[in-house]
Amino acid sequence: MKDSFGKEISRRGFIAKVGQGFVAANVAGIFLKEAVAKEAGVPDSPDKKLGWAIVGLGNLSIHEILPAFAKCEKSKVTALVSGHPDKANRLAQQYGVNPKNIYNYQNYDSIKDNSEVDIIYIVLPNGMHAEYTIRGFQAGKHVLTEKPMANTPEDCQKMIDAGRKAGRKLMVAYRCRYEPYNREAIRIARSGELGPTQVILANNGWRVTDPDQWRLKKDLAGGGSMIERNSCELHFQLWLRRTELLSRDRHKGLARDGARHHLPGIANESSS
Repeated sequence: MKDSFGKEISRRGFIAKVGQGFVAANVAGIFLKEAVAKEAGVPDSPDKKLGWAIVGLGNLSIHEILPAFAKCEKSKVTALVSGHPDKANRLAQQYGVNPKNIYNYQNYDSIKDNSEVDIIYIVLPNGMHAEYTIRGFQAGKHVLTEKPMANTPEDCQKMIDAGRKAGRKLMVAYRCRYEPYNREAIRIARSGELGPTQVILANNGWRVTDPDQWRLKKDLAGGGSMIERNSCELHFQLWLRRTELLSRDRHKGLARDGARHHLPGIANESSS
């Protein structure tokens, strides 16, 4: 197998490359910057960076999202939303966020008055995605929400409807399909150049160290390994074979397997 530069790569190397990088925030920044410029009817200045509010300062935000934003060329963090003011203040100082742009969950809605925030990134437990996405749209901001989109199809639809009503973009942070090796895998699968897909194997897991963590609470996590941990694998499989799945009208079958709540996100992302 050869990559785009004609160099041979091993299966192990391919897998390693597939797993590298956290690019959702930067990709979404590029995507939404173009949308904002189009709506305004005028081009942005070359040094213009979109401002993001990070809602939820847990491990993902601290160890992956904020460090990734620090390297972004087209986006920057301009606000933080947290229920822990001490943590928020430390991170604001570390990443150059103005202290006046620190919010809590009670005054979150006042972010509508902050012109430094263009997009809100929801990094909360799954069961909270819908509420804070809808409130973000009501504040007039674009929204990127962590995966999975929400716990139920009904909540997903409410999020989509709120975005349409506000005239703002909604995106779910499934990053894998933007990575170069994954994009090539999608192209190969959809083109059929290696024949029809026979089987797709995927796995994901994590070590439970805290029995009280939110992922073990159904109201917050949604319930079940498919909903909480394996949505990435399901999502990427859908994108590998999306044309085939749509042509066969497989949506109802997926719904019966408890995965229906992912499909509105896919439909919304592809139409945005």
